[in-house]
Amino acid sequence: MEVTLIKYPNIKSKLKALHSKRINLEDLNDLIKQNDLKNLVLLLKSKSDIFKNADEKIDRLEIESLLDESQIQDILKIKKLLHKKDRKNFEQFLLQYEIKCIKSMLRKLFSEDETDDIIIKNVKRWTFYLFDDIKGIETVKSFKDFFGAIKRMKYSSILKEYQNKEKINIFEIENKIDKMYFESLYDSIKQNKNIKKIVGSEIDLLNVLWIYRLKKYYNFKSQEVRKVLINKTYMLKKLTIESLIKSSDFNEIKQIMKNTIYKKIFTNEEDFEDNIDKYLYSINKKVFDQDVTSIAYIYAYVNLIDYENNDIVNTIEGVRYNMGKKQILKRLAQAF
Repeated sequence: MEVTLIKYPNIKSKLKALHSKRINLEDLNDLIKQNDLKNLVLLLKSKSDIFKNADEKIDRLEIESLLDESQIQDILKIKKLLHKKDRKNFEQFLLQYEIKCIKSMLRKLFSEDETDDIIIKNVKRWTFYLFDDIKGIETVKSFKDFFGAIKRMKYSSILKEYQNKEKINIFEIENKIDKMYFESLYDSIKQNKNIKKIVGSEIDLLNVLWIYRLKKYYNFKSQEVRKVLINKTYMLKKLTIESLIKSSDFNEIKQIMKNTIYKKIFTNEEDFEDNIDKYLYSINKKVFDQDVTSIAYIYAYVNLIDYENNDIVNTIEGVRYNMGKKQILKRLAQAF
């Protein structure tokens, strides 16, 4: 997985230049100060070419669509600069976006919404540029069509058992795909310290978050929780995971996490989910800024775009619904 400076002398400078043009925390603070959505969009258009043609009444899905288009173009630029082996590894990392497309269409089928909306257009955009193996999935109208459309994707084998079931558990399907993605990715990057840090930290914190949600909102028993968790650990010991599974509420989780590297995330129940994003953003930002000798900074760049895009969406939605500045900032990954 290593990429030397001699092999890729220009990627870091290109990504730095791309990142410098993005909306940053200072820009977001300016946007938050706007009194209404109209003024915010006018300011946003002046700060980012992504939104130069945006309507003042732009909604969340349209915002996400514009941001996805920009992110896809960045990914395509990166792929062109990578050699064959590194491109293959990078494509494995990018499967997270293929999984998002599959989840979007699966949920759409459950909603029985057949309209040709932005979700369909967005899925079509990702598959057209990056995921040939599920191209056409945006046209599916039934679960039979859905399973036919994904038969060439990497993780299709784990979904075969659901193909002939009368009742399909969407949570179970999504969980199985997520688990296989993270477990496979983690096994493939163990030799790269910084990628292991990026992916491993996300796995650790996803498992804690899943434990919290499953016990609080769905009353899962301990054995049921174990089946859902990603079977990999980074900085959390297996005994710690087991203690978390047996915990009864957030206060117990907080006490357990006090003895881990993630203790500052779990300060209170209201903020810890936002703090997870802030922590992971800081990990990726540090790798992007400091790593110059491996492919890790490329992975970090793609992750940073995800978090920063969410910050833009959360800022615009916060102003739209008249949230206070402090309340909006609490939700932003960059404001840690």
